[in-house]
Amino acid sequence: MPLNLTVLFITYNSADQLAPALASLGRAEPGGGIEAVVVDNASRDRKQLASVCSAHGARLLALNRNVGIGAAANRGFRRARGRYVAVANPDLVFSTGAASSLARFMDEHPEAGVVAPQFVYADGTYQPSAKRFPRLRYVFAGRRSPLARIAPGLVPSAEFLYAGIERGSAPVEVESVVGAFMVFRREAFEQVGGYDEAYFMYAEDTDICRRIGRNWKVFLLPGARITHLVGQTRRRFIGLTEFHRLRSHRRFFLADSVGLRAGVISLLFSFYLALQQAARLIGITEFEYSWARRT
Repeated sequence: MPLNLTVLFITYNSADQLAPALASLGRAEPGGGIEAVVVDNASRDRKQLASVCSAHGARLLALNRNVGIGAAANRGFRRARGRYVAVANPDLVFSTGAASSLARFMDEHPEAGVVAPQFVYADGTYQPSAKRFPRLRYVFAGRRSPLARIAPGLVPSAEFLYAGIERGSAPVEVESVVGAFMVFRREAFEQVGGYDEAYFMYAEDTDICRRIGRNWKVFLLPGARITHLVGQTRRRFIGLTEFHRLRSHRRFFLADSVGLRAGVISLLFSFYLALQQAARLIGITEFEYSWARRT
């Protein structure tokens, strides 16, 4: 059977998460046509990871250092044999036919460069799965913004995260999608040179959607649903991941900024970091999306 889709799992010390993800992908796509490739960023659990890959028929590409998410995906892409290539987190549980339905969507929509599923939490409630490009009015509107929890009426989080999009079933064109599972058309990915490897982690998904979106369309397919056990790695390395998150988003904002605007943006990010630290000190530590619970 020809390979329709390669799923590239990018891992870092996450063999325990990968095992159920690979098992669920096998159960959800019994007809074949999908291969799994694991690109590992020099994990300490490499021996366990190799065993997991062997047990589930996944190919392992073991890197000798941690190069970051986008750089690892670029290396995996060169080894992928599928007509389409998905870049995936290891903390996923696949529902029946979700991955193959995304590949079929690409077959039926030649204008699509990227498509992603609707993510849900373990309890079945919706996760934000698409987002608008960061703009100054959205600086404090992110998924984890303390200010969005303190003063939700003052922050346009619902607009930024396309609140309500999950209730439909038809594909929706969006500015960018959440990178936990993104299916790429090869031509579109190669046309932009893949991920910008200057983004170690965070914002690499938004950046590649912006670049691909100049010539192709980016879609969310709400009818294809995948469970995302969000934040497991982030919780273990909160200090490091938060540094990279702010660093990457600062880079995204500064890409087209010079002079006074660049200075203002740098100050805003410094203020945001201080706000987060203050929020933790007074006990505002909720990890996920408080606004979603109210809609």
